Amino acid sequence: MGEFVFDDDFVATTTDCWIGITDPLNVEVVASTTLMTANSDGWHYYDYTTVGDAPSGIWPSIMICGSTTTGDLVIVDKSFIVDWSVVSTSTIKEVVDESLTVATSSLAAVIGASTEASVSSASSSIVSQISSFFAGIPAAVWTYISDAGRLAVNVWGGATRTLTGAGLDSGSLATLSDVQTATSSLASAITAGTSALTAEIQGGYTVTLSDFGETTVNTAYKAKLQVLNYATVPTDADSLPTVVITDSAGTVQVNGSAMTKDSNGTYSFSYSIGGSPVGGVWETVVSVVVNGQTIRLNDYWSLSSSPADVAIIEITDKIIPTITANVRIDNMGTSASDFYYVYCIVSSEANLCGGNDDVDSGSDTAYINAGSFINLSLTLDEVPTAGTYWFKIKARALAETLWAAATEQFIAESGTPPGGGGGGGGGGGGGSTAVIIPTIPAGTCNGADFNHDNKVNSVDFSILLAFWQKLSPFKNPCVDINKDNKVNSVDFSILLYQWKK
Repeated sequence: MGEFVFDDDFVATTTDCWIGITDPLNVEVVASTTLMTANSDGWHYYDYTTVGDAPSGIWPSIMICGSTTTGDLVIVDKSFIVDWSVVSTSTIKEVVDESLTVATSSLAAVIGASTEASVSSASSSIVSQISSFFAGIPAAVWTYISDAGRLAVNVWGGATRTLTGAGLDSGSLATLSDVQTATSSLASAITAGTSALTAEIQGGYTVTLSDFGETTVNTAYKAKLQVLNYATVPTDADSLPTVVITDSAGTVQVNGSAMTKDSNGTYSFSYSIGGSPVGGVWETVVSVVVNGQTIRLNDYWSLSSSPADVAIIEITDKIIPTITANVRIDNMGTSASDFYYVYCIVSSEANLCGGNDDVDSGSDTAYINAGSFINLSLTLDEVPTAGTYWFKIKARALAETLWAAATEQFIAESGTPPGGGGGGGGGGGGGSTAVIIPTIPAGTCNGADFNHDNKVNSVDFSILLAFWQKLSPFKNPCVDINKDNKVNSVDFSILLYQWKK
């Protein structure tokens, strides 16, 4: 069992992977702290040999790499099936055909050799005795000439050989019926043995269960099961398979629900993950009866209970060496959590945050309630030259493995940041642009579209900033979106919701 393991920069990982194996009797045969062997190319593997009397069925196995502490935990289902009855029909057929050919040939040779030798020996013996007997007839005749009865008795009494019986070891000669009887018995035995072997071959079935992987709350878990007979033809189970789903806390969430038949030998099941589920590794166990035998398969999968969503609202400062971006991180889950986020500036869109090839990077954590979000102003100050760059951010809950990411391309410029020296409005080589605030009649507002150009973008954002934390009346009354006579974070949140719409 093994997997190739790489870090975020696709560099081969050669440490920190463990394996755990449990047999169908729920006995842990390999502890989950057992370190796997790793090659320099990132291939982590472990060899395990089952004993001769190992129980057949599903052997739940799991491969673990990394840890939650470093934020790089990977859990992979490596379960496998041990079953001596799953065989290759083509291989057995060849063996049976070859065995029958050899057996028939050997039988013919044995019968031929035995018959020829026995007949030859018996014939020689009979000829010798007859010759000896007839050689003594004249003397007997002349001796007992006056006793006809005595002569007849001696003539017939000298015939000690018989032509009946199959006891060749005693010197008797087998008849045609004896050989036919033995041949018929052998044919019956071969037929019976072949029928039994064919029945055993046809009793071998292959049952597979899909590997789901991982998902988030407010989605659906899906499983698919397929039953194939000895000829790999989809074949119906004896009854509808049943499903048991247990969450990471050991609580049964689905208890014996029946799967849906999609086609011959193919079944599916869907489970909607709602409410307040527990994040972590869940287990699905499917039980199916095939040809009177109960088979159990399991699937380990991960649930993210606090999935993140990230968005880069705007690059607000593009003047090198300091670049600032406004970003938003949402907790899309059903439970509050600390979220870990990483952000960077790179010179290639294909480059990921991390490694030693970032222009500049940073990271931090933030606590976000369920269903809520935070707005962050993230600044990186080591962009050396003007040009085209990409600002990237990714975030996830600390206990989760799924990342949410966003990317924004921008052109870094040389000059003075907005509001910098050189006189009002960004003079002295500035590069800033004055925002013209339009006068909008009351009663004509359209959400966060403050300049009435039918879109919500950075122009509207700049207008909002011009009235930030001020009280009414406003030259542009539309900036007070919720009409509470002030411009604050509530209005800003509404603008973010309508951003680029």
